Amino acid sequence: MKISLVTFGKPGSPFVEDEVKRYTSRLQGQHSVDTVELKESRHSDKLAGLSEEAKLFEKRFPAGGAVRIVLSEEGKLFDTVKLARWLEVRQSRPWVFLIGSAYGIDESLKQSADLLLSLSPLTFTHAHARVLLAEQVYRCLMVIKGHPYHHVGL
Repeated sequence: MKISLVTFGKPGSPFVEDEVKRYTSRLQGQHSVDTVELKESRHSDKLAGLSEEAKLFEKRFPAGGAVRIVLSEEGKLFDTVKLARWLEVRQSRPWVFLIGSAYGIDESLKQSADLLLSLSPLTFTHAHARVLLAEQVYRCLMVIKGHPYHHVGL
C-alpha cells in the first residue's frame, strides 16, 4: 500500500527529519511511504495563500485517487486502535495524510477530506505534528498487523 505524509514547507530541524525517517523506514518493504514537502505559499493574503497551497496539493494528489486524511484542529479525535480500525477498512486505496501550513488548510481541502483528524486538543508546531503523525501511522499499521508494538487494547 502507498502512504504519503504531506506537508507544506521544510521540517526546519534535523531532529524532525530523523524521527520521521525512524518510523517511515520501519515500514519500507511492507508499504511504500513517502514524505512529500510541498512549497509553502508566501502570499501576503492568508486566504489567497491557502488557496494557492490547495491547488498545489490538488495537482499532486487529485481527488478520488487516495483516502485523504487532513489534520485539523476541528477534526475528529480517535484513540489509536479506533484510528487503526478506521484505516484498516480503507487499505484498498492509498492513504494521503496532510498537515497544513502555518495558516492552516484551505476549506476546499477540508471539505474533500475523507477524514478530518485531530491529533490532540493541544496545539503543536507543524514540525512536531510531523513526528506525531509518522509515529501514529506506524503504530496504527502495527495494530492492524497484530504486532506487539502497541501493547494496549489488542
